[in-house]
Amino acid sequence: MLTLLFLPDMQAQNSTSSPLSIFGTGEIEVRDFGRTTAMGSVGIGYQSENFLNRRNPAGLSGIDTLRFILDVSAAVKFSQFRTKDFKAQTTNFNFKTLAIGVRLSKRWTSSAGLCPFSNAGYHLIESQALPAGNYSEEINFTSSGGVNKFYWSNAFELFRGFSAGVNSSFIFGNITRNEDSNGDLIRNTYNVNKLNFDFGAQYSHWFGQFTNVIVGGVYGYQSKMLIQQTRTITFGSYKEERKPDRKAYIPETYGAGFSILRNKKAAEWIFAADYQYWKWSADPFYEKKMRYTDSQIFSAGLQITPNKQRPENYIQALRFHLGASYNQSYLKVNGYQVEDISVSIGVGLPFVNNRTYERSYVNVSAIFGESGTGQRGGITERYALLSVNLSLIERWFAKRQWN
Repeated sequence: MLTLLFLPDMQAQNSTSSPLSIFGTGEIEVRDFGRTTAMGSVGIGYQSENFLNRRNPAGLSGIDTLRFILDVSAAVKFSQFRTKDFKAQTTNFNFKTLAIGVRLSKRWTSSAGLCPFSNAGYHLIESQALPAGNYSEEINFTSSGGVNKFYWSNAFELFRGFSAGVNSSFIFGNITRNEDSNGDLIRNTYNVNKLNFDFGAQYSHWFGQFTNVIVGGVYGYQSKMLIQQTRTITFGSYKEERKPDRKAYIPETYGAGFSILRNKKAAEWIFAADYQYWKWSADPFYEKKMRYTDSQIFSAGLQITPNKQRPENYIQALRFHLGASYNQSYLKVNGYQVEDISVSIGVGLPFVNNRTYERSYVNVSAIFGESGTGQRGGITERYALLSVNLSLIERWFAKRQWN
């Protein structure tokens, strides 16, 4: 309840300072910020008894029948931006996810939550020469806001080992972009409201007693949305005008992934990998020097637990994570596609609820990466992103027994 109370203030903070968020709906959020953040945010072919899967709704079927899960996460990002002419450093902190999940029946699992869809935030200064004289004026370009996603996910186990799921998402939010010069202000506000659906499936099979393989797939169809645009101009007097709605699209997307679990001895390890593709090029949106292009992401990760069943000390109960990802963005600037390469490391710290004896976790992750158009000019961002995810697990629906 306290989290929800302060949620508007947390959402008002910028999650990015990237100048590339000046385009389109901003910087698209591709990370999960959950249990698998340090595993490259995999999830299409991954499931667990205490994992709220936002990559593939079918993965919710792995949740235990007696568990109620609450997920909360936040992140801080340290960035260094470089071009051939300048260098700048920024720090951004923001709430990332709030979600709950529970198995409602033997074959039906449900989850609901709030997470970011895209972020916008930058401050650029441009000097322009005046028509007469040797003077110039500075124009400040700033932006804030973002687009959020409230989702309701449902998974159904159709038969042993196979489950299907659907995400029902309401995408909403606004982005404000300002041009300020000597007190004269032009403010453009873009509002987004859209209901969207995507789907997923997973199949899990045990090979013997100690090896489990899961394969999964996701699909989302292209859907049209309208962006409401309002312009406010202040040149000594106030003027507000409503501009025509701009037609935009949520792209068609599809992806596949798998995971392999092995726990023959005390130790348990899980390897997982994902691939996902978004067809952004179907949106005809175009700005000077920029256009949309198809996007794809490759990610892989490893989880190791030294002794999952009967740990003899606290170290043996930890979950250690490693991961990497390669993301081709939906933006092509000056003819070059924006790319992001990152590696990650993390640890899951367990703590036990003394009342229910359920093991909850604090997942701490560190991601190091570089984003931009590489050595082909333009701007490059080098960053370190630290995230903390609190996964609280309670035992519900258990029948009381008397001795």
